[in-house]
Amino acid sequence: MRLGIKADLLKCLEREEKSPEMSPPVEVSILDGAAIVQSLDPNRSDKRVLTFSDYALKLVFPYISKQLMSVNRIDVVWDTYRPDSLKAHTTQSRGTGDKIRVNGSTRIPAKWKSSLRVDENKTTLNEFLATPISLLKTPQREGGSDHLERECFSC
Repeated sequence: MRLGIKADLLKCLEREEKSPEMSPPVEVSILDGAAIVQSLDPNRSDKRVLTFSDYALKLVFPYISKQLMSVNRIDVVWDTYRPDSLKAHTTQSRGTGDKIRVNGSTRIPAKWKSSLRVDENKTTLNEFLATPISLLKTPQREGGSDHLERECFSC
């Protein structure tokens, strides 16, 4: 099977794109949960992030809350990791990290990117983050992250 290069497709799409004169208002934003986790490396943060609870409260939730400032709703989608998929085969060829237990009090692994090579680690991290993310409120509504911290991360 031949794997393509995403950048080649992007070049074709950019040539076809016509910029709208005025962009329509955005009501809903769809975010890739795995991309958020990959981009928010807790070991490179200026905030002190020691546990998965810290990671959620200091990095992930503020990022999503900031996105909520400009839209009415955010949907966060997560990858599923099937052992017989092309993605699993590609991930296996890159090597694996150590299996970790993900909960609020577990310390963040020193080798963050390596730990994300294990599908089970990503799945449990996604589950750990998904429910509290669904409880985040838009700025116009009551509630918010203080409620979230008490409800979901009392460890």
